[in-house]
Amino acid sequence: MSHDGIAQKPTPRFIYRTETDPAAVLQHLTAIRALADSAKEALGFLPEAAYRDAIAQKRLWAMLARENGTSQLAGFILFSGVFPNARIQAVAVSPEHRRSGVASALVGGLVSHLESRGYIAITAAVASDLADAQAFYESRSFVIRHVRDGGQARQRKIVLRSRELDTANFFTLLAPPVVSGLGAVNLGLRPRSAFEAPLYIIDLNVLFDLVKERARSAIANRLFGAGLAHMVRLAVAPEFIVELERTSADPSNDTPLKLARQLPKLPAFPKEDVEPLAAAIHKTVFVDTNHAQAGTRQALSDARHLAEAALIRASGYITSDKALLNARDDLLTLIGVDIAGLDEFVELLPADEPNREHGPLKGTKCETKTATAAEAKAYLAAQNVGDALVAGYIPSAAALQRASVHGIFEDGGIVAVGIYRAPASVDAPARMLVHVRPDHVSCETFAEHLLDEAIRESCHSGPITIELRAIPGQSTVTRAAKLRGFLPAANSDILIKVALGRPLTPTTWTAIARQTRRRTGLALPEAVPAAAAVQSGLSVRGPDGSNITVQLAALEAALAPTLIAWPGRDGVIAPIARAFADDLLGTAEQLFMFGRPNAAFVGLRTYFNSPRTAPLMRPGVPILFYESKRSGGRGAIVAGGRIVDTTIVPKGRVSDELLQRAVVEDLELLTTSSDVLATSFESLIRFPKPVTLDTLRQLRAAGSSNLQTTTPLPNALLAAILDSGWSSA
Repeated sequence: MSHDGIAQKPTPRFIYRTETDPAAVLQHLTAIRALADSAKEALGFLPEAAYRDAIAQKRLWAMLARENGTSQLAGFILFSGVFPNARIQAVAVSPEHRRSGVASALVGGLVSHLESRGYIAITAAVASDLADAQAFYESRSFVIRHVRDGGQARQRKIVLRSRELDTANFFTLLAPPVVSGLGAVNLGLRPRSAFEAPLYIIDLNVLFDLVKERARSAIANRLFGAGLAHMVRLAVAPEFIVELERTSADPSNDTPLKLARQLPKLPAFPKEDVEPLAAAIHKTVFVDTNHAQAGTRQALSDARHLAEAALIRASGYITSDKALLNARDDLLTLIGVDIAGLDEFVELLPADEPNREHGPLKGTKCETKTATAAEAKAYLAAQNVGDALVAGYIPSAAALQRASVHGIFEDGGIVAVGIYRAPASVDAPARMLVHVRPDHVSCETFAEHLLDEAIRESCHSGPITIELRAIPGQSTVTRAAKLRGFLPAANSDILIKVALGRPLTPTTWTAIARQTRRRTGLALPEAVPAAAAVQSGLSVRGPDGSNITVQLAALEAALAPTLIAWPGRDGVIAPIARAFADDLLGTAEQLFMFGRPNAAFVGLRTYFNSPRTAPLMRPGVPILFYESKRSGGRGAIVAGGRIVDTTIVPKGRVSDELLQRAVVEDLELLTTSSDVLATSFESLIRFPKPVTLDTLRQLRAAGSSNLQTTTPLPNALLAAILDSGWSSA
């Protein structure tokens, strides 16, 4: 049966679980020997006593396929070794269970087990003529180290492969971090385990916005609400009270003055400290700019406000004064205080949380949904994650900090969990913990999905630092995190990144650069990059004070999810049917009754179309997806991403990996050509406000085909569409 023209896979019969208990594995010894004998050409021969010894020593694990309360052998792995090096002796999978991820799950479970116990490497010896086995180990990151002669009888070569495990050891601790790929840019990030909410000083106009019926009273209420929620510390300078008392007609009945006296007040600083600094501020803001208020009592008072804020080392000063706002860059350099408008500051406050995706994973018995704290704790305890670590991410009922727990369930039990802790203040990091069963056949998909969902939730309100706890034995999660721009923090068990969660265009650049600096400490240039920066790179300052020059493409990958419309960068609009868009892009407006395909749970996804579009679909190009009205869609651009790779392949030779990351199962319907263009893309961002065909026509971005075919998108139009799609965010 099919829905929306997409063939539905039958519900799987089996649930796979690794069994390591000797008594339980011994019950399947006959099946293990029969499977080994059937693969004698690849595995060689071992007597029954050798299998019994390996089972007793827990060096032989079985993968069992459960169905209707019974279990059968799906495969096994046999290993040995002397610490800190291990060796795989054999991996075998029963014919009925091949191409189900069993072999990968067995190796993944063993790797996790070894990493959690401090092993540093694992090896495998594979005959050179076993092409499938060679390809399998290559896909599991086992690299060729040596080739030697095999036995005389068969006259074949033996390829020795090894994989370094994700384990801290003497050599890795001494070596500098190794980075690779676009997402591995060291931006000088550092974890912050203990912090106070940032201190912001407010000026008189902000107080008046609160207590008087003014245009921005609602915004001022949000600011003071954040103060009451301890997301920010608000205070006034001593000069603030002096100024109110000086201008008050009736101090005993002056509501703003009474409220101001109740606000936290900075300590009084010696006059000899305040006056020279105030004079320098006055000169910078008023005198050097020939401002009309230079030398007035109000200007001198404003300068003293700022001087007192600088002396207390406040994070910022919130004001409506245009003279101060216009001089913000010079003041940041002079006194190190960030001058922010009230509207700008409230943009740092959290918005309503996005809805987490949930529903069944099509073709499996797995379902994603919210998990209770008790369910998550029980799962993590069963996976031998320490109570102290868990307590740091799942707060007690009495704790005020928010925690979001998302689980992946199979047959009623959790097989993976993601925990997200919201920032405690406007400049605090979001904190995440992701754990997957390493022996599950879909553990890589689970890791990608839980990471992407938590990242999306983290940066929903704007740029943010994210700290992910690294857990020994969770190399699947670590590997997926590094592909998303996470890097290990120095001398820490934390992986860290900054995520923007929105596009950067010439229109939004300055505002987002300021938000990024205020929230994360990462300082991007506030001016839109010049065309020369495309070649020379962009200079940024890390939170640790380091100055880094980074290529714009690498910066985009490190700050993902985002798209940067840098000078001269063109894009492409690709049409997509409504049914495919719902699954591939996650843009459906209703629940997924029939489950979602694997592609909806991973970061790198595949879009298939005609090979004729290959000249437009180039690696690195932003791709915007237009949901076709002819297919019942909204007739609008609904999402975008960055093209990673494109390949023209015959329809009959499209790899399983590409198909797993796509949603089209019948390629014949896409194009009359015998070939198909497979485009892999990542950094998916969904538009809060879909850009309609009418808007695209007004922008002259619809092309001659009205977006029925792939359409080139010049740089200016790319930026305009991104601005339109995020105008309500």
